[in-house]
Amino acid sequence: MTKQGASTGNDELPVVTALRSLSVFSADQAGAYREHFADLASVLGDDIDTKLGRFVKNWADSGKPGVVVLTGNAGTGKTAVAEAYCRALGAALPMKDELLEVSPNRWVVKDLSGLSDRATRTGVLRNALLAQEGQTLICANEGVLRDAVDDIGDADICRFLEHALRQGAAGSQNLTIINVNRQRPTSDGLWTQLLDYVTREKLWPGCKDCPFDRGGCPMRSNAEQLRRTDVREQLRTLVRLGAGEAVPTLREVLAILSWAIVGKHSCAKVKKDNRDRSDSAVTAADGYFGRVLGGGLGGGAAERSPLLIGMRRSGLGAVSDLEVDGWLRDTSGAPHSVRSIAGDPAVTRPELVKEGRLPGLAGSVSPLDRVRTAQGEMTFHGLGEMVSTDEDPTRVEDGLDALVRGDVTNAPAETLWRQRVYFEASEDLGGSAEAARRLLDFRHTEELVALAKKAATGQDTVIELSELVRGLNFLVTGFSSPNEGLIVPDPACLFARDPGSFRPASPSLVHGQVHLENLALQVPDRGIVENVLDVDHVDVELVADGQTDLALRISPRMYEAIREAAEFQGPVGQGVAEMNDLRGFYGRLAEHLPADSSLRVADPDSNPPALVTITLPHFVGRGIRR
Repeated sequence: MTKQGASTGNDELPVVTALRSLSVFSADQAGAYREHFADLASVLGDDIDTKLGRFVKNWADSGKPGVVVLTGNAGTGKTAVAEAYCRALGAALPMKDELLEVSPNRWVVKDLSGLSDRATRTGVLRNALLAQEGQTLICANEGVLRDAVDDIGDADICRFLEHALRQGAAGSQNLTIINVNRQRPTSDGLWTQLLDYVTREKLWPGCKDCPFDRGGCPMRSNAEQLRRTDVREQLRTLVRLGAGEAVPTLREVLAILSWAIVGKHSCAKVKKDNRDRSDSAVTAADGYFGRVLGGGLGGGAAERSPLLIGMRRSGLGAVSDLEVDGWLRDTSGAPHSVRSIAGDPAVTRPELVKEGRLPGLAGSVSPLDRVRTAQGEMTFHGLGEMVSTDEDPTRVEDGLDALVRGDVTNAPAETLWRQRVYFEASEDLGGSAEAARRLLDFRHTEELVALAKKAATGQDTVIELSELVRGLNFLVTGFSSPNEGLIVPDPACLFARDPGSFRPASPSLVHGQVHLENLALQVPDRGIVENVLDVDHVDVELVADGQTDLALRISPRMYEAIREAAEFQGPVGQGVAEMNDLRGFYGRLAEHLPADSSLRVADPDSNPPALVTITLPHFVGRGIRR
């Protein structure tokens, strides 16, 4: 392999072609499927090493008889795990979906849904479960698996499947069911591997006549930045936020990364554009920091990715910050690293600095620091200087248009700037947590991650629990004190809300209370799930009375609403899905708790807000004289 920056002699870098095949935001998704992966594997290398892959390899080596069922959405890596199992046995992954013997007394069903009909699928599953010897590995989507188990008619297996789907995995002496949807790409072991898989240096040596060294290749610039530890950590936060609203499949994460790095570019196109337009050929609109949120994708294409939709809801680029926006308009007072990514020639090209106006691209070192304007391409620094100091009203107006509105081919410069600062200058904002708080619509994400880690390791979470109870009490009753424990309103008061409304009903009838000592925080992924899957604790469960069916799962968006309610004690917006979760949780609590003998109301309008006991008038009959 050639050294970084050296030409490979190829007109097209193989990794570029491979990543375009992985950007599956169109009807052509052949590159995403295992059956078509051989050509990509020859470029990108060996599979990512997952806990689940190691689990099935160890199982194959042990020879222990039984059945392992992998269920989950398409793209979660079930087929890759099946291939790892076959390789451990010295066999190849079957090309057909039916039950096949890949090694003596070792059987594989690559995709249960690929079998001809429902009866056949049920028969295969029944025979596998009844087998006393040998190993059978079955991959199945959840719906197909549920149908087959229902048709078998065994109540114990039905309960076992339900438990596995809810908890993430379940195992017995001869049957293990694993819900691969619970695998998280942002887990400690997996996240770095995923980024290395598509960005490691040996994949990006450069093609023949590559313009990267002249600051002209956005693809290699993107890959270079995504090798940075701080950039990876900031991207990890965005994926965690998206994962709070969607199942983050490995296929989808790789597709987003591929789009962020190469987009629609090819080596031939990049070289042609550089020959035709030199430094003006590509701009920050081709940067990973915008593309990772779907920049450059049509609305319809972006909607094909639930994870991408969730990441977009982070608001990155749309959230204004006085200091960050000020750095764009005048970089002279910004930290050195910020001036560098802005393309300030005093930092990047000090030898060019002289009296008089410099060309707009004088300080540019890569396509990532350039923006397009009606006055021509220029660096972020050049744009800020034009808007702030130029005396020509036409130039100022054109600069403001580029800054705030952008155009058809270029996002607004202030959006691109905030995105790049978030990724590459987080330390200048006070660290990754502070950068997220200042530039995302989610102010408490890092706190949720820290809380989840504390809960996972059994540390004391009393203070955090009290704050959550305070916020929940305000959301559902308007009474924000945690001293009374978790207030359970009469279901009619909660269900009478507008769908998704976090505005508290005033007043709310009180059904009952759960004292703080009867509440606990735990993480959803525990026990066998942590042993067989790569998990990332980024959400928590509030459990009442130690009963798992009385649990409220608190994802990033739910946590944001609860914390804002506790902090501001005012309306915190809308959340239809979150409100439905709250209704279900409090409905189960009301069913579990006995109703109060007295009639009480949570009255936020009293001074101070209080739980008020209402005494109804009592009428005593009087005797009637005759």
